[in-house]
Amino acid sequence: MNPNRPTEQDLHAYLDDQLDAERRQWVAAWLQANPERAAELEAWRRDAQHLRARYANPEQWPANPALDPAAIRRRQRAGQRRWLATAAMLVMALGIGLTGGWTMRDMTTPDSPPPMADAVQAYRLFTADASFDGHDAIDEDPIVDASDTTAPAPASHGREQIARLFQAHFSDGIMPPDLSAAGLEMTDARLLATDQGPAAMVVYRDRSGRQMMMYIRPPGAGHHMLAPGKRVDGKLMAQYWSKGNYNYAIVSQPDDPNAAMLEQMLRES
Repeated sequence: MNPNRPTEQDLHAYLDDQLDAERRQWVAAWLQANPERAAELEAWRRDAQHLRARYANPEQWPANPALDPAAIRRRQRAGQRRWLATAAMLVMALGIGLTGGWTMRDMTTPDSPPPMADAVQAYRLFTADASFDGHDAIDEDPIVDASDTTAPAPASHGREQIARLFQAHFSDGIMPPDLSAAGLEMTDARLLATDQGPAAMVVYRDRSGRQMMMYIRPPGAGHHMLAPGKRVDGKLMAQYWSKGNYNYAIVSQPDDPNAAMLEQMLRES
């Protein structure tokens, strides 16, 4: 209870002239400072006067069906039903709005490419090239647009040339490991131009002719680093991860045991 404001009992007693002079003066001063409550109290006074007049001369007042207790209860129930209906309509409208918004978002937002899709695309592009056969290269450091579907430039290969390529463009990246002891030779390397920056692919081939590719590129302007993972895309499998300032991928046939060995060596470098 707030001692600085009158209680409901004080206000009713004020209307009924049941307060002593000192407390009545205090309530009057408070009402003067709170005109909204004073107006409410004046409405109470008028209602009380009307009721007293009615019950003093009941024959002068016609019956008011709106004051019938049953009618009052019916109005209360109707008001509750209207409130519930309004609330239900608001909830339904909100649900439709959210559903429609997410549907439009799905319709207008382009699908994000799968991780390292450019690595798989580069593998398919260059392995389809007739010049990609491990023969001597013409250019030492070709630059190819990874999104280009025309025939790529000739390859650069040989461990010394590949080392120079990496030192020039990926100075703090992981160098392709020498797997000749395991029967795998580095046969080709390409420098690619991608939306994220310069990328490179290095192809290994075993004695049976099966090949796999190491791919490296920066994460791009958004610095999109990759959680380690792998996915199968058609007849190829891409294993990918991020380390240091670069994203890496190994692209191979899904059943190639050499791919797991290369991925482990690069991850542990």
